[in-house]
Amino acid sequence: MLRRIPSTPLVCLCIFLSTIFISAAWASAPDESLEVLLRPNQVGGPPSPVVQRTSAKPAKVRAVTAQGMAVLGCPPVGITKVKQPLCAPYPGVFAPPCILPQPRPRQWELSVQAFFARSKGSIQWPRNNWMWGGYSGWQRDVDLNDDLQLPAHNVFVEFNAKYQFSPTWSIRYSVLTDEINGGGWPAWNTYGFWFGNYFYSYGQPLSTKWEHTYQRIGLAYDAVKSCSANVSIFAGWMHADDKIGVNCWYCGNYTQTFSKSMDCGIAGIELQRCLKTAANGATLSCDSKASVIFLDDAEGYDIQAGARYSIPLNAGRWGFVKGGYRIVELKKTVNEYYFKNSLEGGYAELGFIF
Repeated sequence: MLRRIPSTPLVCLCIFLSTIFISAAWASAPDESLEVLLRPNQVGGPPSPVVQRTSAKPAKVRAVTAQGMAVLGCPPVGITKVKQPLCAPYPGVFAPPCILPQPRPRQWELSVQAFFARSKGSIQWPRNNWMWGGYSGWQRDVDLNDDLQLPAHNVFVEFNAKYQFSPTWSIRYSVLTDEINGGGWPAWNTYGFWFGNYFYSYGQPLSTKWEHTYQRIGLAYDAVKSCSANVSIFAGWMHADDKIGVNCWYCGNYTQTFSKSMDCGIAGIELQRCLKTAANGATLSCDSKASVIFLDDAEGYDIQAGARYSIPLNAGRWGFVKGGYRIVELKKTVNEYYFKNSLEGGYAELGFIF
């Protein structure tokens, strides 16, 4: 009689031993096998991407440049093709430095000025005039306001143009012109006056017109130039033309005309300095200039003192308004057709740099 061998326990034992040895060979380390066993269940999904740690890069900082708002990053390492702005501030959270808006090479600066002036002056006809003696044997100066009845307060318009053809050299041109009309009766205490070949006195209605032109052109050199200040010296040519006509319709409706022109040299200095630059790039600065007029038996001066407020218009362009006080005086030093006039008062100016 054969003996029955129990096969079922032997099969279970073989399966158990093979499982242990196969699991040990599949796992590279006990810790790794334990991590696999403890990982949450994944149902047929793709493997998770591996995230690598990288060093943080410096972030860009917004800063105000000399020509308005711009985004400035950290300067690159090595040689770059793009040059940094000449007067750009350092990036950071601090207040922007004071930067003076100035025309770049091949840029224009155009402006128009309204000059609210108190005008006064006098005229002296030649001493060899056959009416020189007059009724009293003398001839006095003829006042523009009291005698010729021209208004004392007027608004003169001036146009200014400047072209910066190099970093330190520029050419400038300006013209101030106006036509003033007046009329009335001479003051009773003036005792009359001679104008040309006729004598005018109290009680005679006068009609007067004054045509005045004042032009300047020359070169300017920026002797001292920095990001916050500029000192320029300039020299050139000045031309002034004055024509005054007096008419008395009660006296026969004839007109006597006085005409005089001056061609002189002019030289001066201009000072511009930044006072405050706001966070949006707007700048407040002082703007003053003084010049002297000479040659052609004439003398005079032109002085301006004021402040300018500039607003950036992107791409190196600016718009500005300026205001201050101004004095202009011209005088012919010879007695032949002696003429003296002065303009004094406040002014307002509007312009662009482009």
